[in-house]
Amino acid sequence: MTSSRFEIFSFYVNLRAPNQVYSKDIIQSTNHYYLQANKLTTNTLPTMKSNSVQGENSIFFQQLDICCQKVAEKSGQESIADWKNSNYVKLSGLLRRETKVNLSENTLKRIFGKLKTSTRYYPQKATRDALAQFIGYRDWYEFELLHPVTLEKTTAIPEQIVQPVPEVKKEEEKSYTPYIGILILLILFAGGLFYFYSLDDGPVSNVKLQCINPDGQSPHSAIFKLQTSGILPDAASSFAIDFADGKPRRSSFKDTLINHYYETPGRYFPVLYHKNTRIDTASVYLQSDGWSIIATMEHDTSRVYPIVSEGQSTISDHYVPTKEVFNAGVDTSKTFFVAFAHVKPTNISADNFEFSARIKTSANRPGVRCSQATISIYGEHDNHAFSIIRPECAAWTSFKFSEVRRDGEKTDLRELGHDLRKGGHLRLRIEQKNVHIYIDDREIFKTKYTKPIGKFMGITISFAGIGSFTDFKLQDLKTGEKF
Repeated sequence: MTSSRFEIFSFYVNLRAPNQVYSKDIIQSTNHYYLQANKLTTNTLPTMKSNSVQGENSIFFQQLDICCQKVAEKSGQESIADWKNSNYVKLSGLLRRETKVNLSENTLKRIFGKLKTSTRYYPQKATRDALAQFIGYRDWYEFELLHPVTLEKTTAIPEQIVQPVPEVKKEEEKSYTPYIGILILLILFAGGLFYFYSLDDGPVSNVKLQCINPDGQSPHSAIFKLQTSGILPDAASSFAIDFADGKPRRSSFKDTLINHYYETPGRYFPVLYHKNTRIDTASVYLQSDGWSIIATMEHDTSRVYPIVSEGQSTISDHYVPTKEVFNAGVDTSKTFFVAFAHVKPTNISADNFEFSARIKTSANRPGVRCSQATISIYGEHDNHAFSIIRPECAAWTSFKFSEVRRDGEKTDLRELGHDLRKGGHLRLRIEQKNVHIYIDDREIFKTKYTKPIGKFMGITISFAGIGSFTDFKLQDLKTGEKF
């Protein structure tokens, strides 16, 4: 451990246990034995290359596996064993956008152990830094420091160290005195580490997430604040927000305030994390002036493209020609999406209503093969959403009704696979939290949930490519109130 690393280690000890007093001798001794452990591990690297079992169990690969699992959790696909080629392609794109480091899907497969070789692949530091930065750390060393693993049963001890204990004569008994001191220091070191990391065991309970200006119209800059009862229990940088607007990267607090720019109408539920532990949520509500039409491009979360229609006929028919999408700045030769959003408060129950419309999805065009339509319902406390997609693409569909959600990559959702390129009458009926979906008056799907989401706050209908809908109807099943 270099002197700079020792200073960082001392900083983290004081950060985690500010009231614990460590003497200079103990810290220096701890530094010495940490260095010896690092030397011991480094000396065994050649052995790892010739011994696959030892390589798989080494301290380096234990930390790499922990990092890979956290990367998988952030990308939304926790079970690495079930990953397909598409998962690695998706992760490659996410890493490139967030860290500016280009890792191919084959490199990621070697890192995650998908491609089996005689010797376990261990990536270079720039690659490890990119993986660590993707999950919120400054570099690989910070991740390594905050995720220590034991050296027991993982570090190969060179044969010359393991020697039979010689028979000790009485006059040599004094030579054991230094070893007793070493043992005491090791015990103190282990106790310090236990206290150092035991502080993370319990969740933070006195910190809440507050949005100072949660209501408005899009676009909107929402200001979030860390609200505490008492002293902030940790550094502000250890708290981060997922803004719940489709952007995968969380933002860490530099102070107790943070600002975020929301671009599209809807109701959002940003989540506050403390070191990857979810501790609180808030809400942001952005209304629209009637139907708002916004285009986005696949794999581009940096901006949206508001569409201003040239004629009222396109608005009334809920249809936007390709020319208008192109004029808004969208590259229509690639995959793009067009969303129609109507967001306003109502007294309609989002747990007891019926919605219907004639939906026509996009014809085949560059970047569009699955021709899906997605319906999103905004409630006071949560959202509903589901996608109808061509049968051949059922693996890409999904649904979410309050707390119940399923993904087509992990669940058989062929019920939601329907070709609506020529149009079809879609109806969603939710009655007492029982969900029924119909196409041309034939029930195709049903489920139920238990957690109510409250009043109906708006709807978004989005298409891959150029889609349209007509005959829109939505009303409360009990009161008859119409949207």
